Amino acid sequence: MTERQETPRERRRYPSLTWPVILVTAGVLILLNNIGVLNVSLWELWRLWPVLLILAGLEILLGRRSFLGSMVATLVTVTVVAGVVILLLATPDLLAPSRSGTVDHIDEPLDGIERADLEVHFGAGRLKVEALSDSSSLISGELELSARSEPSWELNRKNDQALMTLKDRRGSWSGGWNWKGADEWRLRLSPKVGLSLDVELGAGTATLDLTGLDIRDLKVTAGASQSTIILPGEGDLTARISSGVGQLILEIPDEMAARVQIDRGIAGIAISRRFRRDGNTYVTDDWETNRSRVDLKIDVGVGQVTLR
Repeated sequence: MTERQETPRERRRYPSLTWPVILVTAGVLILLNNIGVLNVSLWELWRLWPVLLILAGLEILLGRRSFLGSMVATLVTVTVVAGVVILLLATPDLLAPSRSGTVDHIDEPLDGIERADLEVHFGAGRLKVEALSDSSSLISGELELSARSEPSWELNRKNDQALMTLKDRRGSWSGGWNWKGADEWRLRLSPKVGLSLDVELGAGTATLDLTGLDIRDLKVTAGASQSTIILPGEGDLTARISSGVGQLILEIPDEMAARVQIDRGIAGIAISRRFRRDGNTYVTDDWETNRSRVDLKIDVGVGQVTLR
């Protein structure tokens, strides 16, 4: 018996259009978000990850077996992603994380504290840090919590110094797969105290507006996040920022000199013209003469770094 030989037509595998359509859709969503048509955190879109499994399964079942199957898989993909875009435009609050309604409050008096260290370990959701307008408090905050959230707060005072720790007992990545379990923490710090900040982010969005604060040291470690860090206009500080996957925006006021060293994997970089480049280091012209300056090191894996 002779063995049957496959014909070239039978061996032909048809190119998949599923993933190109998904990439185009992701670009459209990012564009709509950047121009303000769609108001949603890019990282909240991760809650739609089961759609990728559905489309991948359809592409495996239909996409490469025949020309007709490839067309059907492409048509289904276009229909699904178009439906997602229309749904997001029609209901912009669809991906907003639901919370239990529980709100914890932090309010600690200043009581002569002149130097403070603050450690924040944040799981998933939205985090905002900014300056206090009430000079009588060391720290004030509201923690809007999910049903599964278990925050802990510790404050140790010694003479004129304080050590503060706020963390989610579940860990930095808790809730990362389920945005229904996300928190929203809003923290305000005294501008009268010299501060060292150590912030660990799991997944979500973070805004650290350090305007008006006396920051001595800054360390930020992010997993998958969209982070904006606004540095103060005065001071002499060191900063270390690490980001695994995500978007990092750094705003350095014109009155502050800066030296920025960037180590990156697969990441795009957008740098203000006030910086001159020397290898992986970017320096402002007034670095040697300005008394207000920041020595900054950035380590980013995948994503985008914007330095303004």
